Amino acid sequence: MAAVLCIDFDSAVLEQDILPGIAHEFAGTSVRELEEELEAGELSREQFSAEVIDRIQAGEQELVDYALSIATVRPGLLELLDWTHWNDWEPVVLATGWDLYVNPILERAGADRVVRHCGRARFTYRWRARYLSPRGIEVVDGFKLAYAATYRDQGDFVVYIGGSAGDEDAARVAHAIFARDGLLEAIQGAHDRAFAFETFDDVRTILERDAGTWLESFSSTTAAEG
Repeated sequence: MAAVLCIDFDSAVLEQDILPGIAHEFAGTSVRELEEELEAGELSREQFSAEVIDRIQAGEQELVDYALSIATVRPGLLELLDWTHWNDWEPVVLATGWDLYVNPILERAGADRVVRHCGRARFTYRWRARYLSPRGIEVVDGFKLAYAATYRDQGDFVVYIGGSAGDEDAARVAHAIFARDGLLEAIQGAHDRAFAFETFDDVRTILERDAGTWLESFSSTTAAEG
């Protein structure tokens, strides 16, 4: 059994999701139609992201430079990652953003060694983005859910940290949730271990207080079931 901390990049690592900003900067006026389809549920988050990058004509360095210029990492990230290291937790970053900017942002923040799963962007005549499940199968929906559920199905204790209302399915498979904004509203009252947070210091404080008890109870329950 492992203790896994699934951290949403788009709404937790970052103080504000930057994909909309990138879309409006580089994908032209057609992005408004895509946003309407996303809000109406006609596109998944993954499909929206793939459609946006398909419309982008800019080069990689221009995209990376712009992403770095608008990205703000939430306070306390490195301290939380240090806590996971010293307490044998496995931190994993999940993102519907693209690796071409997720990786540089994490590297600039000093979190370059953390495991991350995100959209894989490649340029061959035009930009494309793909989302691969833990089994290597391309998916167009439920990317974060696929990873959170796989960790849980493997018998791991899973904690999910996020803020997007679109991530409630991924959050609900976790044994504990740290939520804000739309996600907090979506799971309010629907989970025994759901906590509001603003910074990663809030998360670390509760983990320092409660994680040991959670794991002890989880291990006892798992042993009894076996």
